Amino acid sequence: MDIVGRDIDLQRIRKDYKVTQQRLAELTKYPQSFISQVENHRVSTPAAFLKVLMEALDISNLEPYYYPSPEEVKAQSLNKETDENVKTLQTTITRLFDLLERRDERIRELENEITRLHEIMLKNQEK
Repeated sequence: MDIVGRDIDLQRIRKDYKVTQQRLAELTKYPQSFISQVENHRVSTPAAFLKVLMEALDISNLEPYYYPSPEEVKAQSLNKETDENVKTLQTTITRLFDLLERRDERIRELENEITRLHEIMLKNQEK
């Protein structure tokens, strides 16, 4: 995974590795104010800092700590929207089939009623 241009959840890393901003500053040789700025999204996370951070805390994989890119967020949103649309369509289709079935049942009932009335009419004409 390319680490350039990716922002990380530095605060979560610090909590997971149980280090303060000050201690992380000592370990990475970056100023505590810089670490604070990264945590508060005031500056992007430089690749050089990420490399130093990984070495300082012996982190082999930063992937769990990356924030999703705007493209990933958009894709997740589209997937969620698509899933919701599919569920809505499935519900609508099921409802339409139920309505058709009830319509067919009503048509059969009406046909039976017409047949019954027709038989009554024929009996009355014979009399």
